[in-house]
Amino acid sequence: MRIANEGLDLFRDAELESGGAQTVSSRIYRILRDKIITMQLLPGTTMSEQEVAYMLGVSRTPVREAFIRLAREKLLLISPQRRTAVTKISPDRARQERFLRESLEQAVLEQFVLNPSPEAMRRLEEAIAQQKRMLDGNDLTGFLYYDDAFHQIFYESTDNMLCHQVLKRNCFDYYRLRYLSSITDLDIQRLNIQQHETIVRLVEEHNLTDVQAQLRKHVRRFFDEIKVMREQNPDYFQHNAPDSQIVIKN
Repeated sequence: MRIANEGLDLFRDAELESGGAQTVSSRIYRILRDKIITMQLLPGTTMSEQEVAYMLGVSRTPVREAFIRLAREKLLLISPQRRTAVTKISPDRARQERFLRESLEQAVLEQFVLNPSPEAMRRLEEAIAQQKRMLDGNDLTGFLYYDDAFHQIFYESTDNMLCHQVLKRNCFDYYRLRYLSSITDLDIQRLNIQQHETIVRLVEEHNLTDVQAQLRKHVRRFFDEIKVMREQNPDYFQHNAPDSQIVIKN
């Protein structure tokens, strides 16, 4: 597997569905954000309002509004008199995002393990089965979609979707690192599935201590690989923190 970045031509396949509660600006924001987080728009990629508007068949105004929103979230860098660029990955920010995710998910798992419903367990098993199908089909985007779906079940089943929304809105560098990690080696994806299967087994056993320990391993895993990822893709990273500062302590 590899990351394929086709520049702004990737917007030719973007769907700006009409109607619904979302504004055109909101839909453009979602398209851009999804393509940044899934590394279809690589760190450092430059674009202009005019180019994106042309590709999506809209005026510049909703594109400008989407750009401003993404800039506030630190996903785009808008510089006067220069082209807008996708921000580079900050390992230090990713470390903080990992802390946020781990803290919230540990608490949510504690609630889930106390009373996992048969329907929730069935959905966890189905998410794992779908991940295996995506792995067999060499579909990384689909694989990570079902990775997210697996974890979302914990939040839905415990009525904690507000926590999940907080993660989705704030953990973009963590997720970009996850994409880089997953794309380098199929063994990493197989390990992801094995860890999910272990989590399900421990939930069935109502073994909270071990399931939380397994989750810590699961969300911290790729921080051991940051040095290698930076060496392989130096242009994707900010150079504001040495690797020695991105250690996740047990």
